[in-house]
This record gives sequence, structure tokens and C-alpha cells, in this order.
Amino acid sequence: TALPISIPEMASEVGLNDHHTEGVVQYLRFARFKRGQRIKMVDSAFDDLKESRLTEETFTVEEVRDMLTGLSAVVKGDVESELIHTSHTNVLLLRQVFQQAEKWHLKLNADVSELENQELIEEIARFEEKQFVGLGSSNVKSSLLSASKTKLEPLNEGGGAALLHMA
Repeated sequence: TALPISIPEMASEVGLNDHHTEGVVQYLRFARFKRGQRIKMVDSAFDDLKESRLTEETFTVEEVRDMLTGLSAVVKGDVESELIHTSHTNVLLLRQVFQQAEKWHLKLNADVSELENQELIEEIARFEEKQFVGLGSSNVKSSLLSASKTKLEPLNEGGGAALLHMA
């Protein structure tokens, strides 16, 4: 298996500096871990149905419909709950970024229309795939837990002017 690409290689691919690219990678680790958890939740709903309801050899059409309707309701509820949780998590992430920007009296703009740009979405998918080549969910979990927790590093000399010269 190929090794994940380095942060500098990824930075040029994503169009961000190394520091911000590392933040993207950390977010992708988090998102992959959460996706794995949710897939297990869906599998569990199917397993529960098999164990609790599939106890006979033969079922009527109505019994099968009832089981599938119940399973559908459970899966829909779980997926909806996770989508809501994901959107709230993304808002928390945006809030962190905006709060950091506000400390420097910056006003950031996000082009929400870019969120539907299929070409960019596919580019991020390729980026994620390259980064996590050969990693299973347990490796993603361990890499997520060991990820750096640096939020901001202080500027010692030059104050805010140094920010303007950073690439």
C-alpha cells in the first residue's frame, strides 16, 4: 500500500499553507471516524432486526412489510440525527475560525455556493483518499486521538504586520 502524502505536498494540492492543510487533515480524520461510527450504527439496526424479528422460517408479505417499515424508520431517524449533528459540528468549526479571525478584526466570507461544486467535492475526495490510503477505522481513530491540539501560536515580533507577510 502507498503511504499518505506529506503535508507540503497536500498543501499545494488543496491551495492552503502547511498549517491550514494540517487543520483540514485533522478535520478529515474526525469526519472519517464519525462516518465509521455511523456505518456501525446502521449495521446495528439491521443486526437488531435479524436477531429480534427473524425468528421464523416463513413470513407473510405483511410481516415483511412491517419489519422493513420499522427498519426504515430506525435508519431514517439515525441518519437524520447524524446529519443534524454533522451540520451543528460544522457550525462549531466555522465559529472557531470566525472567532479567531475576529480577534484580528478580520471579516471572513464563505462562498456557500462552492459547497455544491461537484468538481471541488471530487477534488477533496481524492485528497482524502490520498491522505488515508491503507488506513482502517482503528488507525484513523488512533491518528485522530494523537493529532496535534495547537490552535493559535503567538506572534512574538512584528505583531499583526507579521500576519500580512505569512504565505
